[in-house]
Amino acid sequence: MYTAFSEAHRGFAMLGCLTTVLWALAALIPTIRHRPAPRLWRPLFIAAMATTGLSGLTGLVVLFFGGWLSFIFPWLGIVAIALHGMAGARGRKALEAGAAGPLAVALTVQILALVVAYALMIAKPF
Repeated sequence: MYTAFSEAHRGFAMLGCLTTVLWALAALIPTIRHRPAPRLWRPLFIAAMATTGLSGLTGLVVLFFGGWLSFIFPWLGIVAIALHGMAGARGRKALEAGAAGPLAVALTVQILALVVAYALMIAKPF
């Protein structure tokens, strides 16, 4: 059971990173060029938020089944998932308003949160 949730967590984490980068590209490139974003941004946004959320949920299951409660890095991962969600909501609102600056900041925060969380989960430093 633990192995299945651990592998699901890894898969959702990889898909979350991929879909977040795709959402960022679909949202940011047209906005910088002062063109309307393609309709594809909405399904990519939903996929990025859903896969990252599922990664967080399966990560919680792995956290409790795997005996990782005494370590700090899983809790930092949970904070990164929450930060990803908040930045995603701000990015979506900025895209709908056509504000390129706040959109770029939100997308950068989203990607950095996932990269840091992914690095923490691989290195397991503390």
